[in-house]
Amino acid sequence: MEDLPESRFGAPRSAPERRCLEWSNGEGGGVQLAFRRIPAGEFTMGASGYENDEEPPHRVTLTGEFWLGETPVTQEQFGLWTQAAAIEHENGFPGRPGHPAENVSWRDAVGFCAWLTRTKCGEFPEGMTLACLPTEAEWEYACRAGTATQYWNGDGEAALAEVAWYEENAGGGSRAVGTKPANGWGLHDLHGNVWEWCHDAWNAQAYRDRPEGARDPGQAERWDDYARPLADGRIGEDRLRVLRGGSWGNEARACRSAFRLRDWPDGRLWFRGFRVGLVRGRTAE
Repeated sequence: MEDLPESRFGAPRSAPERRCLEWSNGEGGGVQLAFRRIPAGEFTMGASGYENDEEPPHRVTLTGEFWLGETPVTQEQFGLWTQAAAIEHENGFPGRPGHPAENVSWRDAVGFCAWLTRTKCGEFPEGMTLACLPTEAEWEYACRAGTATQYWNGDGEAALAEVAWYEENAGGGSRAVGTKPANGWGLHDLHGNVWEWCHDAWNAQAYRDRPEGARDPGQAERWDDYARPLADGRIGEDRLRVLRGGSWGNEARACRSAFRLRDWPDGRLWFRGFRVGLVRGRTAE
């Protein structure tokens, strides 16, 4: 386990376990996709006084550990799938292998995850059987890493600027992943850089409909979707999907831990990307 460097964000502490999936190029190099272990726990999801769809704040419990990509999926990593599947894809900022893959639809992201499960499941951490988009509860829990502030490192725009690429400091485009500090669970770029797709279908009333202390919201629907031919266009085409985190083109307000956005599953824009989760699927229950 590696130690997080000492900084204004707190004393050094052990970061969660880190695991990598690897693709060798046969010449002593290759591509890695790194994940961090996220422990089970509970947190307060949402916020008061900002957007109606973020209210009311409520307690949510995630009953099992999962793993989440250390950064958004990069152009180089995404290219492994598009090449293998003979899919044409054009990033808005092409030729930048260490930048986030963008111009990515929800369905593209799901396709990448399905491919990862088919080709790399045997290398997943013990007990994890499914690569998928995180639920928005998993995303916010992992982003906050035990915090309750606007951003994982505090409140106010000065705090955001220290940990994120957003409208005021990104220079009008995406930036290489992992160049801003990681949160307490070893995750980079949760605020800004690119919006990140979550699996959930959009529901503006979700928090009002959800009971206090809800357990694992969104997980059952995700398992059901992945058991069906989700990536071929027959599932989800008529349902908006959730995005989180803000982007290089957004003001600070939209980069908050609690901010929610939505779009159609086939929507592609050059500030939309994703990160991958690894979870314990039903076959491992």
